[in-house]
Order: sequence, then structure tokens, then C-alpha cells
Amino acid sequence: MHRYAPLSGALILSALLSLPSLSQAADYRLGVFAGSAGKDNQSELKAMFKPLADYIAKSTGNNVKLEISQSFANMDRHLGTGRYTIFLGPPHVTADAIEEGFEPVAKWDKPIYGVVVTTADKPYKTIADLKGTRMGIASRDTAAGPLCIAALNKSGVRPDQDLAAVYEGKFQDVMVKQLSLGSLDAICTGPGAWRIMNEQEPGKFKVIGESARVPGFALSIDTNLSDSEKRKLYAVLVGIGKNPEGKRALKAIEGSAAGAADTLPTSAKEYFTSNLLMQENKRLYNTQIPAQ
Repeated sequence: MHRYAPLSGALILSALLSLPSLSQAADYRLGVFAGSAGKDNQSELKAMFKPLADYIAKSTGNNVKLEISQSFANMDRHLGTGRYTIFLGPPHVTADAIEEGFEPVAKWDKPIYGVVVTTADKPYKTIADLKGTRMGIASRDTAAGPLCIAALNKSGVRPDQDLAAVYEGKFQDVMVKQLSLGSLDAICTGPGAWRIMNEQEPGKFKVIGESARVPGFALSIDTNLSDSEKRKLYAVLVGIGKNPEGKRALKAIEGSAAGAADTLPTSAKEYFTSNLLMQENKRLYNTQIPAQ
């Protein structure tokens, strides 16, 4: 009977090395910028976004490693090093990610905008009524802050000329507390913070105006992925809100990124266009409220 020669060490090693690619899917790295109204505790943040990571893992068959940040500097650095496969962030950070090689494919069905809020007992009915008041405005580094400045300007209220005092709300919970206690007469914040205010103190506040709206949080993917991986991820990310498990994952998210019940298709063009508007509004912010 013919005997086959034993496999050489090199051939055996080559065969062994090929096995993982056949039996184990590659890891996806999900980077999340939680936004300024998110929780400070990392364990609480991870608990909020873990259902989303688990949903993506189950739907794609890939392991998903979750990383969360609330630091603009850290997020910019990690985007620039190609650290993520999938990135979730607010519109201005999503637009920055496009320049780092990411493509927005799915957006929250909830847009972002500025909401001008006072306590229900105040006499103000429109944004124009706020001249001479003490006002808190969401930070210039948020998506809502520059939109707030544009809304004030459109109503004839220039912060550096027409307000008695301006507080830049780098911590939105502090700004909301100051409004609640009467240290501020009005604030302009984002829809996430407004939703939380209503939940914590129902009926205490009222909205007297809104800014223009821009597309909300988006899921972007690394453009260096293969076409087949891009198609797979596109289908999964756009379809998150189409089934009960995906809806539960979205519902678990709180803070700035909260409120989405579905994900809709989007494109780099949509976020590039909205970012031009936000950049112009941020220029107004920096001009009218110089950074301290």
C-alpha cells in the first residue's frame, strides 16, 4: 500500500494558521461618543450601550468590543488612528469622522436642535422676549449650542449685547439646576436634556422657541472595510429599529443620544451639509461669547 510522505512543519503551520479565519469571525470595535448629557460613570455608560453592542454582535455574527468616551480630545485621537470599525456620535463629531475615513450609514430618527426653555411661571412667550434676561446656553462644543446662538440671532437677540448675563452650559445638569432655582431666567439646550427635565420635574418648564434642526446621532463605518462587510453592516445598522430586540437596544440609551426608536439610512453628504451650518453657527458663538 502506498504511504504518503509526512507533511512538512511549514505545511502544518500554514494549515493551522488558516483555521481561525474559517471558524472565527473578526472582532468589530464599536466606538461611542456619549455626548455631554450622558452619565459620568463609565460602568453606567457601558450598561446603556451594551444592548446595542450585543444586538450588532448577534446580527452580524462578529464579536463587538465596546469603547465609550465623553472627551472630544480622546475621540478625535481615536478616530484619527482608525481605532473603530463602527462609530456612533452626534452630528458634528460624525462630520469630523468623515475626514478620518468613516462613512455615515444610519442615523437616529430623532434630529438635534436647540430648545429655549423657561420655567412655566415666567412671562416670556417668545425668544425675542428674553432681552435683558440671564440666560444659559449649551456649550459651544455641543451640537445644540451653536444652533441656539443662531436661533437667538434670528429672533433679534444677540447674547453679547442683549442679555444681562450669559452662562455657557458645559455641564447641562448644572445649567438646568440654575434655571430651576431661579439663578437663570431661561436656557437653550438640546432635546435630550429637555426630555430629562420633563421627566424629573413635570410641568415646571415650558418651551418658547426652537432652533433649526440637523440630523441626529449617526452610526458610521470604516471605509477601509471590504464591500461585503460594508453591505452586511449597512443592512444591520439601518435595520436596528425594525425588530423588537433592536428597539430595546435603542430604548436602553439615555442622555444626549436617547430617544431614538428607529434608524434611517443616511449619507456623508447629509452630515457634511449640516456640519457647514454648524460651523458657521459656532463661529457666531465664538464671536458673541468669547471662550473663558
